Amino acid sequence: MARSTHILIVDDDDDFRDALRGVLEGEGCTVYEAANGKIALGILLDVVPDLILFDLNMPVMSGWDLYAELQKDAALAAIPIAVLSSNAHQRPSGSMHLLSKPVDLPKLMGLLDAIDAPLPLAS
Repeated sequence: MARSTHILIVDDDDDFRDALRGVLEGEGCTVYEAANGKIALGILLDVVPDLILFDLNMPVMSGWDLYAELQKDAALAAIPIAVLSSNAHQRPSGSMHLLSKPVDLPKLMGLLDAIDAPLPLAS
């Protein structure tokens, strides 16, 4: 299924980002990458993705700090978020999704399907 989804991956592990980018681009997604939250905020000045995938533990600006910054802007706060974490005890709050590392690809594809689903028509 070809997708037109734009995704921002924020993770300090270059190999993990590369592998995830390969999977997502194989699904037809446009992928942007950042090694930490500070770089991600710079990207978000020019791009509003359909989904942000981010690790919680990163240098410079953690995923927790990135989340706090996103909540300060209504447009950015509305972007769906999935936390990438190898620590099962680090549960995201609110509307964040959790994708454990290594990423469960069927679960990720289900999340992409939900984002790509057309909005119901108003009656």
